[in-house]
Order: sequence, then structure tokens, then C-alpha cells
Amino acid sequence: MSKHEKLIQKILDGNSDITSGEAVKILKILGYSASPTGSSHLTFRKPNHMSVTLVITQNPVKPYIIAKLQEVLFIEGYKHE
Repeated sequence: MSKHEKLIQKILDGNSDITSGEAVKILKILGYSASPTGSSHLTFRKPNHMSVTLVITQNPVKPYIIAKLQEVLFIEGYKHE
């Protein structure tokens, strides 16, 4: 299993120690592009998909961000194993 697959599985498992850097990495892999929305916020967008806003100084990310990342992964076709 690759590092990316392990990280995706970690998110799908609902692991609570996901860092903002890991979240950024996954969103970029999925084709989302980032635009700053403040000094510590990045909003990730992909055409015809929901946007995700991260507080990049917050580690680990909040549970509602993990839930949003899980939703993005489900939309992209990933399933919890």
C-alpha cells in the first residue's frame, strides 16, 4: 500500500490525528486547487465539486474537517475498507 493510499485509509477510518499538511496533500492529489482566503486559511476547489476550507495552522484538523474530507473521498469513489 502506497503512502497516499495509507493516508486515504487513515482519513476514511476517521483517525483524529490528521494534520493540515496531510489534508492539503490529499486534496491536491484529488485535483483540488488552493486559494488563500485569509492569513491562515486555504480554500480548495474543484469544478463541480464542493469546496473545502482548511485552517492550515490547526493541527490536528477538527473533526468536522475530517468528516468533510471523508465526504470528498466518497464522492471521488473511495470506500471505507
